Amino acid sequence: MIRDRIGVLVWSTGVVIVGLATCRAVGQSPVGSQPQPTEPVCRRQGALHRMWHHASHAVHDRFIGDPDTFREPPLGMYVREQFAVQTAKADQHRFMLYKTDFLPGENRFSPTGASRFNLMYGRMPGWIGPITVEWTPDEPELAESRRQAVLETMARAGRPLPAERVVVGPSFYPGQMGTEAVNNQGNIISRSQGAATTYSVTPQLGLSAFGGGSQ
Repeated sequence: MIRDRIGVLVWSTGVVIVGLATCRAVGQSPVGSQPQPTEPVCRRQGALHRMWHHASHAVHDRFIGDPDTFREPPLGMYVREQFAVQTAKADQHRFMLYKTDFLPGENRFSPTGASRFNLMYGRMPGWIGPITVEWTPDEPELAESRRQAVLETMARAGRPLPAERVVVGPSFYPGQMGTEAVNNQGNIISRSQGAATTYSVTPQLGLSAFGGGSQ
């Protein structure tokens, strides 16, 4: 059965190729001593050529389409824009060294900070922004010492940076203060405790509606 299908496919492909070649040969004007017309002449092509021409245009117009003529961009455009926004927000985090990336009170990397620095070092060729070292408002000299340590480490690793590429600044994601976190946790606990009395486990209205009687 498979051999028969392959044979039919080969035979039909050969017929199409021969037909197109024949139509092309028929459409050509014979070589002779007659003068060539000065005006272009519209020559009618063969049936197979016309069928292929119209079928390809129909598939393009009704199935593939022209993205430039869409009333709204395709779905992939919005997905790419969303991914671009996520990547742009993540870049600020990728190229920032937090307090926990250093040993307490020192300018040496912690194990986590060393891993982050290695990743940051490999991503530097594709990053044109600064490297931010989280500030320490209570000890400004500590943050400056860490900034200088980052510059020196980059230089020793073979990728020296200008001094303005490493800056000191606050975290882009500061989070909440301790009092705010306690209040939020209290709200969650109170709502969980009051859910049993506010929302009945077995609503009487639903049971009476399906039971056919009133309670």
